[in-house]
This record gives sequence, structure tokens and C-alpha cells, in this order.
Amino acid sequence: MKKFYLCLCLLAFCLIQVADAQKKKTRYKKKTVKKTIVASNSRTDTFNQNLLLCYTMYDMPSWYLAVSKDFRFPVDMQQPAYYRLATTNDTLLTMYLKSIPYDTFTKKIVLPLFSNMSISCKEFMIQRTVTMDSVLQAKYPDLMSFKAVDAANPLNIARIDCDGKSTRIMMNLNGDVYYATPFVFHKRTYYACYSQNDPNFVKQKFE
Repeated sequence: MKKFYLCLCLLAFCLIQVADAQKKKTRYKKKTVKKTIVASNSRTDTFNQNLLLCYTMYDMPSWYLAVSKDFRFPVDMQQPAYYRLATTNDTLLTMYLKSIPYDTFTKKIVLPLFSNMSISCKEFMIQRTVTMDSVLQAKYPDLMSFKAVDAANPLNIARIDCDGKSTRIMMNLNGDVYYATPFVFHKRTYYACYSQNDPNFVKQKFE
């Protein structure tokens, strides 16, 4: 009888140990799943699901590398063979441009540049230029033009023109010309960055 009682006690002890082990295993799985969820929520600097291209320490907005698989150029334009799309907050960009003074290089600007099959950012010193008299300028305040100069090489310059609806950018660097041209696609502005030396723009000898 004592042996039978002892066996029952051992069996009960074993069952309790198995149950405790199962509870610990369940708690461990729950903790592991929770950690995985937290780790997957990593912080990224994005604007409308785009990748940060260049960040500035001053008041102008950042540029982002836009990812749009269905982007199309206007049908009446000869599109470049190689380009990248950039985007920014156009409202903040216009506000920043309006704060730039005339005829003095006291502010900076960062522009997207597609060169050697890669996109990056180029910093310039910038000033506003006079293109009309004060009466016309007051009548058309959104018409603005700017000249930008590379501080390291004054021969590298950029031209920026605003018409109230878009901002067009042209850069002349080391004898080559680069563009950041705005296009509205699906109600959103994309800046197509490309080179004037693009294969689709190079004329053949017979042309």
C-alpha cells in the first residue's frame, strides 16, 4: 500500500513539473513575439513613403528620392533615357525662396543632382535676381528668379525660376548641364533629375 501511495505521489509530482514547464514555455513564446513586433517598427525619415535624399540644417525643406513605378513624362516631351525622381514640400520651398534677399549671397540652397548614373545633392550659395521693375514685381509676386553659385568653384552655377506654379532648376557644373524639372503626375509634383548629355538628347552627326 505504501509503495502504491509513493508511486501516486511521484506521478503527481511529475505532472506538476510538466505543467510548470509548459507554462514557462508559453510565457517565453509570448515574450519573443512581443519583442519581434517592437523591433519591426523601426523609425525612418520619409515624406509620403519616399526615401530621404538630403537633409538641410537651415529652413528649406528636405529633398526625397521618389519611388513611382507608373510615372510617365508628358507625351509631347522627349524623355531622358536615364533619370531619377525627387520630391519635396513645394509650399515650404516657395516660402524659403521668398526669404532669399536680392543681390547678396547670404543664404544657401541644396539642389538634387543626377550625375554619373547616381543622384545626390549639391549645395550652393544663392541670391535673388532682378528680372522686372518693382511695379511689375508687385503685380506678379510669384514670378521669381535666382542665381546660385558653388562656394568651392564659382564657375559652377545654378539657375532657379519660379512662375507661381512650379520651380525649374538648371545647373551648370564643370561644363555639363543638369536639370531638375518639375512634372505634375497624379496631382503630385515630381522633379525629374537628368543630364543634358543623356543619350536620348545627343544628336547624331547627320542631325
